[in-house]
Amino acid sequence: MPIELKICGINSNNIIKTIIQNGGCQYLGFVFYPPSPRNLSIAESKKLTSIVPNHIKKVAVLVKPENGFVEKIKDQFDYLQVYETSPSKSKTLKLISNKKIIQAIKVKKKEDINLYKQYIGVADEFLFDSSAMEKSSIFDWSYLKNIEINEWFLAGGININNLEKASKISKKIDISSGLEDNPGVKSSKKVSDFLLKVKKYQNQSKKTKFCHKCK
Repeated sequence: MPIELKICGINSNNIIKTIIQNGGCQYLGFVFYPPSPRNLSIAESKKLTSIVPNHIKKVAVLVKPENGFVEKIKDQFDYLQVYETSPSKSKTLKLISNKKIIQAIKVKKKEDINLYKQYIGVADEFLFDSSAMEKSSIFDWSYLKNIEINEWFLAGGININNLEKASKISKKIDISSGLEDNPGVKSSKKVSDFLLKVKKYQNQSKKTKFCHKCK
């Protein structure tokens, strides 16, 4: 299965153009969370999402969102990625937005993984992230070893150096701070280099599978 990539914390036209030119990214995340250096206003997000081609899914990243705010932004996006919402709240957001829900689960200890079970039947996708969220830390990925769902996004501290390790845990990868020079400032070079690494890794994986079939 090829890697599905989500680049989060998008706040620049130039970075969107770099991603489009390089290819290989299926989702873009736009953050609405005032404490974050990646936070956007509704006006800013409208300008950014307007240049994203239809083949790339647009994701609104939200923490404890208010219903009214979701009503204001919903038409810009394909998914809502929500943190710190109850199952009933996530269901309400899904109903009022008519969008797919990516339920984010913050992981600090092994027992936190099982929180996803509360959202089965509500969430369309799951994302497992460090409890530090945007602070580029990694939780213990071995916690996901016996998880009972087939696909999920892996987030938290992913960068060009641990991509291969991360992709052995999940083929859905979420990266943000690993592509930045400073908090909230994406580097076009880091984005290009990472997308190239994804392509090379996937091509290498295809060749390895082909060679195994030939034996």
